[in-house]
Amino acid sequence: MSAAVYRQPLPLPQASWRRRLEVFSPKLDRRLSLGSYQAWRCWVALEANPAVSNFCERPARVAGKNSAQIDFWVQLHADTRGEFWLLDDGRDDATDQGPAANKQAPPPRQLHERPVRLITAEILASWDIPVANWAQILPYLVSFRRYRDALLEQSLVVHLARFTSLDELIAAFSDHDASQVQASLFGLLASGR
Repeated sequence: MSAAVYRQPLPLPQASWRRRLEVFSPKLDRRLSLGSYQAWRCWVALEANPAVSNFCERPARVAGKNSAQIDFWVQLHADTRGEFWLLDDGRDDATDQGPAANKQAPPPRQLHERPVRLITAEILASWDIPVANWAQILPYLVSFRRYRDALLEQSLVVHLARFTSLDELIAAFSDHDASQVQASLFGLLASGR
């Protein structure tokens, strides 16, 4: 399967008890529906990583029509094929993954000829601080995505040649709205600049 196949997510499984988190991805410029807080944390980590060029939630099924869904397909700038992320929440039951899911079996190393990365509870716990920070940054990126000011961003890059606190930066650019300065700063951060 080509990477273009993994641009559209599979539908979120239907269940009256199922959690549904609706978010907007500035990196993909579209809305995402996530089924757990673990998936939400992964999404925030993907948005925060400037090396990630593209991703898709629920890109495919593990084996067939009734098998578990793969949680994410992730493509880095240097990798054209991408890799799959499977969330391991540590539960022994497979109630929300379908009958083909087996939490006791080790995860496969490859699915659909792509490598698989298992995202364990320990990995998610190690992301707690960056995820908390990016959860506060993402609303700025979403709100100001259509109002980027290239001149302001370049001025910020020049001003940030030396260590500057956020308060000092906002004061130095007091002719701009504070939210706009923060959004430009966070946009630079998200793009890896």
